[in-house]
Amino acid sequence: MTGARVEPSVPAVPAVPAVPAVPEAGAPIAAAVFGVVLAALVVWPAADFALDDAWIHLSYAKSLTAGDGWSYNPGDHEAGCSSPLWVLLLAVWPTAGDPVPRVLALGVLFHGVSAWAGAALALALARRRATIAAPLPLRSIGLLGGALVATSPLQLHGVGSGMEVPLATALVLGLAWAVIEGRPITAATLGALGVWARPELGAWALALVVVAWLMRTRTEPSQRRAANLGAIGALVAAGAWSLWLLATVGAAVPNAFFVKGQGGTWSGVSYLAEQVAPWQPWLIGFGGVALGAAALRRHLREGDGGATALALASCAAVLIVAATRPLHAGVQFFEARYFAPLLVPLPVVVALGLGALPRRFALLALAPVAVIAGLQARDTAIRVHAAADDTRVLHRQPAQFVAVELPANAVVAVEGAGATRFFAPRTMTIVDLVGLNDHVAARLHHDRQAKICHWISRAPTHAVVPADWLGMIDSIFPVSPLAAFDDPDYTQIEPTRPMRVVVAALGPARPGRVCPDASTP
Repeated sequence: MTGARVEPSVPAVPAVPAVPAVPEAGAPIAAAVFGVVLAALVVWPAADFALDDAWIHLSYAKSLTAGDGWSYNPGDHEAGCSSPLWVLLLAVWPTAGDPVPRVLALGVLFHGVSAWAGAALALALARRRATIAAPLPLRSIGLLGGALVATSPLQLHGVGSGMEVPLATALVLGLAWAVIEGRPITAATLGALGVWARPELGAWALALVVVAWLMRTRTEPSQRRAANLGAIGALVAAGAWSLWLLATVGAAVPNAFFVKGQGGTWSGVSYLAEQVAPWQPWLIGFGGVALGAAALRRHLREGDGGATALALASCAAVLIVAATRPLHAGVQFFEARYFAPLLVPLPVVVALGLGALPRRFALLALAPVAVIAGLQARDTAIRVHAAADDTRVLHRQPAQFVAVELPANAVVAVEGAGATRFFAPRTMTIVDLVGLNDHVAARLHHDRQAKICHWISRAPTHAVVPADWLGMIDSIFPVSPLAAFDDPDYTQIEPTRPMRVVVAALGPARPGRVCPDASTP
């Protein structure tokens, strides 16, 4: 009898996936979801934008979609916004009907992108130090980096403002990631887009080049090359924008430079201490400082200067902006927003501290940061809604009154130039008394008599101004009040106070002023 042949038993080999599972790969996605949910909870429902300047960007986007070019009033080709990229996005983003929830939704999405980029940057930095012999909690570091970006009060307030803050933040973090990963083409692209989102981002890109060069023994050639390309992209974009401005308004800088960009001093450092630093939970919680310092110490000890270069570039750019902009005590988010995108790499560095300290000490240092971030998120929601109410009462309601009650061919002089231009019929002319949307007035900003003569030459028939401007306006034009709008607690400055905006009819300019180029009676 022939026995059956028995094949040897071979243990089954499990199938190897084509792409190995990376546990920390989901951290950026989780951070993005958290950022979107948190931002939505903070800003919705909103009565309006937390800044009237959001309506200025919408007005330029409205001109673009109407075929009037880059204009404030139809066909005037002005340079009244400092974020052309945000205007272009608004021009293609659906904003029909009430644009407030739609623009806020765009900001919420970019806040999610910022949280995603923060987590990705934290992972890129942490992976460079992780080894089999010395593993790091990469997933926790990525999640914390994204969460610290998502809970930043200035970033959340930026979403509620309807402005370009979340866009600029995402671009800074993206540029930082491209530099750390040594991706020069990506860095050049993001550097260019960053300058078109906020001009201050050019200072950050240039500061990063300088710091990377000074730390050349601790940064890799690919990182320095990417930093160089990022700065070159920023410079090329700034140059293209300047050439376009020269061709359209005769100056290489936007109108805001003449109105806001001169007269800064080192007293801006006190503004940082009063209005910016208290809204950095990683800083005032102090535990974040300990985490960040430990992370930088470890990275430098191991010969990796990438995180330190990012931190130093952020600090340098913040000081440059503080020293060159005229910042005002008591003005809150309106001026603090300049620093929001520049500061955001710092909390990402804080997240690296989870791998630089023993777990017990890391959690102990993180506890006050988490508590303060939670408390500030709630307080930020209150501040955003209060500021939105300010905008609704003092800007949107007067603008809607102007659109309905004034003649369709009225020439309306305004102090708040956003909502009035957006809601007014295209047949109306809006005269920006500050000069942000009038390149002639902007260049006369420090010559009061010449600026008054320019106002007279515009022949305004009506005005929408704060009540405390009426005395000055009445010295130039006879004033007949038509309506008043009262905000019992204007919250965008400290201390808060009541504010009234008046809509008035204006008579012909009073005689007696010497204005040779003005159409005086």
